[in-house]
Amino acid sequence: MPFRTVTAAVTAAVVLMTGLPAGAAPVKPVIRHAGLGACRNDGGVGRHPCGPWRLWLSDSRVRTLPDAQRPDGDHPAMGLMALSPDGTRAAYFRRSDGVLMIWEAATGKARRTAVRRPESVSVTELTLSPRGRFVGIDGEHLVSLKPVDRIVDTATGKAFDLPRGHDLARFSPDEKHLMATHVRGAVVYKTGTWSVRLRRSAYMMGDLGRDGVTVAKARRDDVHPSKNAVTVRNLATGKRRTFPLRLRKGEAPYRARWDRAGRLDVLTDSYRGRSGEEYHVYTWYRLDRTTGRLRRLDSFTVTSAVGDVIVAG
Repeated sequence: MPFRTVTAAVTAAVVLMTGLPAGAAPVKPVIRHAGLGACRNDGGVGRHPCGPWRLWLSDSRVRTLPDAQRPDGDHPAMGLMALSPDGTRAAYFRRSDGVLMIWEAATGKARRTAVRRPESVSVTELTLSPRGRFVGIDGEHLVSLKPVDRIVDTATGKAFDLPRGHDLARFSPDEKHLMATHVRGAVVYKTGTWSVRLRRSAYMMGDLGRDGVTVAKARRDDVHPSKNAVTVRNLATGKRRTFPLRLRKGEAPYRARWDRAGRLDVLTDSYRGRSGEEYHVYTWYRLDRTTGRLRRLDSFTVTSAVGDVIVAG
């Protein structure tokens, strides 16, 4: 099978665990990526997803989720598994009863939520909010075939449906705001009331900052790598600033992400081949918005032995 990678909307920029000063508190592990096995097809040509879901953590451990529902011909992987943007949590539907479970990296345990997989909707994508309070369910109604873009409170099960034509983009790190996009622009909602905070006529994608109005987006240019950059835009004022990214040859920006402290991190991807096997190297950097410099935080490799990869971020 071809190598496929999706993000969640939302991995944390992981601080490397080496070189900690004496007496410093240990760094809590986070999820770098999730995926299935990729078994070779009969005849040895190509691969297909197989085995249970697994989570690769920043402390090099791999955790298996045997109770997580796996994709089949009708269920895409990204409709069954989601990672929080900071990599602290994974959400999945339990195989036995369709209950949405949230696995916590801090404890290594899963907790059940008030959400079940909707029987009337073919779910194509799950989105988990930064702290696990909300889950986004995107898909199609099985009878009317109308698109479904729904936000559900995992504690109460209460749902909010976005207007038709709107797509869930990203939550702010504190989960107080949600940005949704459509062909005519972007809308920011207050999650407490689901009232509209602001509308913007310009179409905008990217990661929503903690102020609920600032959006950061990684811009990739394969033809002119010198134009790789991160664009930061204020939806309220329209002001925009661009930060050029000086990356290694073959390395390209993949996603920009705000953390809870208001720092801006950038995930990059580089594709490589080795003895007939393909693999991707992902690297997290922290962008200094004063100097434009990048500081490397973490790096990890995903090989073609992993299928239906979902990278947190």
